[in-house]
Amino acid sequence: MSAQGSVAPATLIRNGTDWLKSVDCGGLQPADNFYLPCNIPTDFNNDNGIGAPRVTFDWGQPRAPSADIQFGQILNDAGEPDPPTAAVFVEEINARLDTDGYQFAEAFIVDPAIADGATASAELQQANLRAFVDMAIESTTFVRLDGNSIMRGALINENDTWAIISRDENGVENAEPADPTASINTNDVYVRSVDAWTSETHELAEEAYRIAARAPIFVSNVRSGTTISKPTCPAPLVDRISAVPAGFVGGPTPTDPRFIAGARTRVIDNTTSYTVWLDILYDGEASFQTVAAPPDPQNTMGLINVTVKCSDA
Repeated sequence: MSAQGSVAPATLIRNGTDWLKSVDCGGLQPADNFYLPCNIPTDFNNDNGIGAPRVTFDWGQPRAPSADIQFGQILNDAGEPDPPTAAVFVEEINARLDTDGYQFAEAFIVDPAIADGATASAELQQANLRAFVDMAIESTTFVRLDGNSIMRGALINENDTWAIISRDENGVENAEPADPTASINTNDVYVRSVDAWTSETHELAEEAYRIAARAPIFVSNVRSGTTISKPTCPAPLVDRISAVPAGFVGGPTPTDPRFIAGARTRVIDNTTSYTVWLDILYDGEASFQTVAAPPDPQNTMGLINVTVKCSDA
């Protein structure tokens, strides 16, 4: 019961229920998308003497295709028409349809097309059980597999696992975030667990990323002569380094202390890395002396506080 284009197909008749089953058991439906399981018999109504149903599909009106289902005649134990039982069946079927939401389907024992009372009375006495499905009547209550219903109101799901699951034609659940197949496309979604709209959380995530991208990537106290790798920064940010003397002891060796007049740091750009040095000006001397790199014992006589981060150019 779907859109058929501008040319209506010919009337189609289906007998029994096998055509609703999987091709794995002789049916006409795909193995992974059947409507009835294989263990349902073709004459599932045989307990009431009505045998296999007969369905006539009519696309004469492309905007309102319909299906008439003839279940047959309800008979009593004596093999005679049983109108009271047929009426009970009609009432129960329609009650179930209302509960499940299929308001565009109904069951009856008198053909709605019959207008005169005498013919309707004769039909009633025959206890014929029928059903009618009209796709022109839109549902207003339930979400259904047919994909043609219009829902007005909230959709509430009671489940302790996933509320909406999308799978591909092989039954594999979609994992790629950019895959348009069976994905959800809405204006916005409110996430009750975090009390925010997804558009807002996206903005917050972008802001968090901007802050994180500018946060210090490397902070430590290092020895003179240490080499530090440059970070990879997202455009338009570029890497920046800050080197500040954190501690030092005067003297060319640990056993030769001297007074200190000043200290400074030098940063050497090696293209893909930085090398930081600590220079010390001893009292009474005219120039700075560089603290040697490891493994020289003098290397233990100074520390440099280094911070590396991504920053605006």
